[in-house]
Amino acid sequence: MKKVWIIAGGVVLVAAVSAPWAVGKLTEQHWQSATEQFNASQPYFVMETESYERGYLGSEARGQLFAVDPDTGERYPLGWTGDISHGVTSSTIDFDFDFADDAGMEAVFPDEKPTVTVTTSAWGSSLVELNVPAIDYTDDSSGESLNVSASYATLNISEDGETLDARMQLPGLVLRGPDVRVSMENLNLDQHASLLTGKLWTGEATVTLDKVSVTSRDEPDLVLEKLEMVSNSDADSAGEKFGLATTLTLDKVHYGDESQGPHTFRFGLSDVSVAAWNDMLEAVNQLQAMAVSGSDKPQQAFEQQMQATMALTGSIEAMMADGLSTSAELDLSSPDGPVTGRLVISHPEQADGEPVPLMMIARTIEGEMSVKLPRALADRYPELGEELMPLLIQGVLEEEGDFYVMEASLSNMMVNLNGNEMPLPVPGMGAGLPSQM
Repeated sequence: MKKVWIIAGGVVLVAAVSAPWAVGKLTEQHWQSATEQFNASQPYFVMETESYERGYLGSEARGQLFAVDPDTGERYPLGWTGDISHGVTSSTIDFDFDFADDAGMEAVFPDEKPTVTVTTSAWGSSLVELNVPAIDYTDDSSGESLNVSASYATLNISEDGETLDARMQLPGLVLRGPDVRVSMENLNLDQHASLLTGKLWTGEATVTLDKVSVTSRDEPDLVLEKLEMVSNSDADSAGEKFGLATTLTLDKVHYGDESQGPHTFRFGLSDVSVAAWNDMLEAVNQLQAMAVSGSDKPQQAFEQQMQATMALTGSIEAMMADGLSTSAELDLSSPDGPVTGRLVISHPEQADGEPVPLMMIARTIEGEMSVKLPRALADRYPELGEELMPLLIQGVLEEEGDFYVMEASLSNMMVNLNGNEMPLPVPGMGAGLPSQM
C-alpha cells in the first residue's frame, strides 16, 4: 500500500509541475485561433500579434489592435502588450494599451487607464473583463466637459466559441457644452447568444436605461424615463427557420411642462430561412469587402461585384420562396388619446419551391396596415394638421368619431384602402389614389 501512495503522490507532483507548461501551450493555441475568429467575425477591428514569448509560469505577447473604417478601409492602430500568467487549470492575460501617441486618450485618462483581462481555461472557455475608470475631463479651449462613472463589461465565451454571455453597466454620464447639457443614468446590457449556423446567432438580449436628459439654451428640457429594449430570437427544432421579436418601451417623455407615456414599439420577423439568410449575409460581406479593398483591375472588380450582387439577389429570392412574415406595431400615448399603427407584410411559401424574381415580388406579397390617431392632435399641433390634410383629401385617412383612421390591405396585386379597391400600381404605369367618395 505504501508503494501505491508513493506512486500516486509522484503522479500528482508531476501533474502539478507540468500543468502550467501545458496550460501555457494551450493558451497560445487558443489565442491564435481566437484572434483568427475575431478578425473573421466582424469588419471593424483587426487584432494582430507581432510576438508571443511563452515561458513556464508566464508569457508575454505584443501586437496592434486596428480600428477599421468600413467605408474607406483606413486603419487606426493601437499598440498593446499582454502579460500572461499560467495557472494549473487556466491562464490570465492582462492587456496594457499604448496611449502615448494619442494626446486625446492621455487627456481623458491621465492616471488610471482602461484595463482588459482575459482568463482562459485549459478546456477552452474564456472570460473577458473590461474595466473603464471614471472620467473627469474638461476641454479648456471649448469649455466642454465630460464626466463618466466607472463602468465595466464582461463576456463569457464557451469552449467551442458558440455560446456568449455578455453584461455591461454604465452608471452615469454627463456631457456639457456651451449651449447644451446631456446626461444619462444607469445603462445596462444583459445578453445570451448561441451560434445557430454560419453567421446567424440566436438568444436573448435586454438593454435598459433609467433616464436621459437634454437641456438646451432657449429650449424646453427633454427627459426620457425608463427606456427598455428586449429582443428574443430562436429557431425551429430542425434549425431550418428562425424568428425574431423585439419590444422597445419608454415609460415617460417629458418636454417642458408636457408629459406623455407609456410608449411601445414592437417588431417581429418569423419563418425566415436560415440557409437563405446566411447566404444573404455572406453576399453583403463580400460587397462590403470589395467596396473597401478596391482593385487595380476595373473589369475584374466589376465582374466580382456583379457576381456578389447576383448572389445577394438570389439569396433574397430564395428567402422569399421559403416564405416569411414581418410585423411592426406602434402604440403611443398622447394628451388627446392613443396613437396606434400596425403593419404586417408576408410572403407565402411557394408550393413548387421556385424563387419569385424580385421584379415580380409584388404579385405574391401580402400585407395589412392600420393607423389610428386623435383628431384633436391636428388642432394642438398645426404643422401635423397641414401634413394630414392631403391624406384626408385623397381618402388615405378617414374620420371616425374623434379619430382619423386608415385600414389597408394588399393581396393578389389589389389594394383595399378604407373599403375602396384598386390595382397595385405597376412600375412605368401611372396609378393614383382613389378620390374620396
